[in-house]
Amino acid sequence: MSDFAERLRKLADAKNDQAAAEESAVAFQDRVNKFIVLHARAEYERLRGELETKVLEVNPKLGDLPKYEFMQGNAMVQQGNCIASLYFDMPYTNLPNNQLLVGFGVHPNAMYFDEQDRPQPIRYKLQAAADDAFAGIVWVGDLGEITTARLVEFVLENLTVYYLENKPK
Repeated sequence: MSDFAERLRKLADAKNDQAAAEESAVAFQDRVNKFIVLHARAEYERLRGELETKVLEVNPKLGDLPKYEFMQGNAMVQQGNCIASLYFDMPYTNLPNNQLLVGFGVHPNAMYFDEQDRPQPIRYKLQAAADDAFAGIVWVGDLGEITTARLVEFVLENLTVYYLENKPK
């Protein structure tokens, strides 16, 4: 075979390999998307359940700190006059588009005589994603990649820090 014919054959092979790789990437992304659609809402519900369980477990050990109060209907945890709130939005049940907002702030009904003294809220945006082994959901975004168990601890730790930094004097 001539050198020119050999180059043409290699060019065709490379194009075929590229097309196969693109098809494989599309198929993989489709698999990831389907996994997220099937598991994200359930993982959020598991997050809420683990948060409620952790609150019950930790409350007796808080000493002089105000106890956590888990508010089931609002997916909020209150400590003193501060709250941590969770909001999960998955607007399309057949698409992996989703958003988990985690916020820390003072309770909406907390009274401040001078609004400038009202502490600023802190917010984080996360998104449900498939873990590397397709064994579960992890949360990715402003906090990097974080598991549900670690996110529960993050919420309670940061609520306490927020409370301590902003508690009434």
